[in-house]
Amino acid sequence: MSSTVDAQPPSKSTPVGIGEAARRLGLAPSAIRFYEAEGLLDPPRGPDGRRRYGPAELRVLAFIAVGRDLGLGVAGIRDALHPGPGGWAAAVDSQIALLDEQIARAERAKEILLAGRDCPAPEPVRDCAYLRAALDALAAGSPLPPPGPDLHRFGNAPADGDG
Repeated sequence: MSSTVDAQPPSKSTPVGIGEAARRLGLAPSAIRFYEAEGLLDPPRGPDGRRRYGPAELRVLAFIAVGRDLGLGVAGIRDALHPGPGGWAAAVDSQIALLDEQIARAERAKEILLAGRDCPAPEPVRDCAYLRAALDALAAGSPLPPPGPDLHRFGNAPADGDG
């Protein structure tokens, strides 16, 4: 009895055209052509001259889609797909460092939004004391102030609670 556990169904391993590849991965065909022009992949052509995407090419496209969704640029994706002398780990470590920075910025934005979400001010970005202080700190390149007991105080009252 032969095992078919590792066999892929023909529909998954049969090369597909650019339209089907695009549909599967949520990419526009024009984006796939762009990635090809940028040297990120080079699908074989069928007898009719059309691009054909087999499992290997679909994996590369899936990696590109993930990289794009993470905000990696073409150069970063290229470096990961075609690592230089530093190898795969160095290329990936570089991208992870960029993602860590992006995550830190997103966490900072989330912190500001959560702190200001319940501010009763009619225009919190302008009138909420904490949001003003947080945005002023960001504009100055400083760390965010910790939320205090007067988190949702608004208006022109002094920040030290005297008003």
